[in-house]
Amino acid sequence: MVYVAAIITAKPGKRAELLKLVHANLAAVRAEQGCLEYGPTIDVAGFGNPQAALGDDTFVFIEKWESADALKLHFTQPHMIDYVAKSKDLIANRAVHVLEPV
Repeated sequence: MVYVAAIITAKPGKRAELLKLVHANLAAVRAEQGCLEYGPTIDVAGFGNPQAALGDDTFVFIEKWESADALKLHFTQPHMIDYVAKSKDLIANRAVHVLEPV
């Protein structure tokens, strides 16, 4: 099993537009073979200490995949290729962390 924490920062003021594209793609990703969990998350408003707030332009995909191979296949799917093309001009920064249990 592999986990992904993908930290996505939209260009200033573009997070809502980017999340609209994300939500349009959720069903297709969740239907992929090997996808156990996949969803965008944002800061809990007003949580306070010890939260390290991401800010208004950032969100994090929390993902769980049956295997690294399933995750690798995910990136080749037509709906993901389409999402990348549509979203590239909205994203300022992306950091994808692929993790495994210890």
